[in-house]
Parts: sequence; C-alpha cells; structure tokens
Amino acid sequence: MFVKNLYSYVVFSVLAASLFISSPARAFFPSDEGINETMYRNYGSLTSYEAELTFPSEPGTILVIKRGHDHWQQTFVEAGSNSTVEAKSVGQYFESIAQCPVDADMPVSVLQFWAPDDPVSDWKELGVSNSTRSYGFSDDTPAFIFGAEPGDESSPQIWFNNEDFAPLKIVLGPQREISFGTYSKFAGFMLPHTGTLMVGDEALDFIVKWKSVRKKFSPSDFAPAAVKKSSGCAVPSGAVFEFLKKCLKLGN
Repeated sequence: MFVKNLYSYVVFSVLAASLFISSPARAFFPSDEGINETMYRNYGSLTSYEAELTFPSEPGTILVIKRGHDHWQQTFVEAGSNSTVEAKSVGQYFESIAQCPVDADMPVSVLQFWAPDDPVSDWKELGVSNSTRSYGFSDDTPAFIFGAEPGDESSPQIWFNNEDFAPLKIVLGPQREISFGTYSKFAGFMLPHTGTLMVGDEALDFIVKWKSVRKKFSPSDFAPAAVKKSSGCAVPSGAVFEFLKKCLKLGN
C-alpha cells in the first residue's frame, strides 16, 4: 500500500512539475497577431533591397534578387566554360508573373519565403498550420516552431530564434527546406548572410551579400513587360538552377 501510494505520489509530482514548467512556456508562444507584429517591427520597413546570392559549389553562378514596389525581381546568371546564360523573372508574393525566356520555369525568390509581405497569412498559404506551435533547437539555438511539433520534419513549418525572432528554418514540405545560418546587422536590420537549401539528403549552400537596403528602385525594374522584352535570355541547365527549382517548387 505504501509503495503504491509512493508511486502515485511520484507520478503526480512529475506531472504537476511538467505542467508547471510547460504551461507558462506555451502561454508565452506568440499569437498570430504577435508573430505579425514582431515581424513587422523587425522587417516591416525593409520594403526594398538588393541582394546577391552565390553558391560555393558553382562559383560561376549568381542570383541577384531585387525587392521593391511590392514585387521581386530575379536575375540568374550561369557562367559556363564557353558562354554565360542569363534568365530573369518578376513576381509578387509567391507567384511568378513574367519570365525571360518564357519557359525558364524559375522558382519564387528564396528571400520571399524568409520575409513575406503578410507573414502569418502568407505562411499559411504555404500550408503552415497556425493551430500547432511548439519549441525546439535549431542547432544550438532555442527556437519557436510555428506549424509543427518537434520531430515532425515534413509538415510545412517556420522556425524562429526565440530571442530576436529571426527566421531560422522554413520547411516547405517533405524533404524540402530552407535554413538561414549566420545573421548580422546590416543597415539597421538583422539579416541572414548564409543559408542552405535541402532536398532529401542533398544540400546546397549559399552566401547572401546585401548590396543595398531601402533603395529606391524604378517601377520599371519590376514591370512584366520589361522582363518579357529582355534579350539574350536562355534556360539555365546547371545543377544550382535545377536544385532551386526542386527545393522551392510550390503546390506539392
């Protein structure tokens, strides 16, 4: 009888301690409104930028991303031994509007996933469930997990640094994710300078060089007609371009 009561007491104590520890933590997880407010506070004024992505695995490949006038523009340059191939696209939100060449099949800008226009709404559009919120570690960094429980590696989800709310990882679906590594301050913003795309067990590292922030671009830079009229475009065929398409595809 004493042993049974002792066992019951121990079980009750463990459960009570667990509830005492976890309940305040769960209550602290930001609401949808809190996530939006924090993201707007940190990145809301980042209305325009220009960044250059390079890829250590293919030194001759460059992806230049511009953001302005609620649109994004990409120029993908692939330097080969005999020639240089260039492709362009413009889009808004998670949709490509115009491409050169028209059959380039360029993916959405990778930076659009990192800092979308309407964070919670846009992430929900990617399939992230706002009914699931948890905690975990991204490498050694404590993180909020929006959209999945720890151990769930396939559901669409966003991982945030739990101190400054910088996006650390975005899982787009089974075996497809974007992670952002080194963050440092540039022009008043905490911005990522390294990252990795994952498709299954394959990884593609990239480096982000921020060329300008809050720069005034001409609306013509994001005009679909201007992209369609670009000359000299061709469909890239290198490994980096194919990897970007596989990782950043939507609707699957």
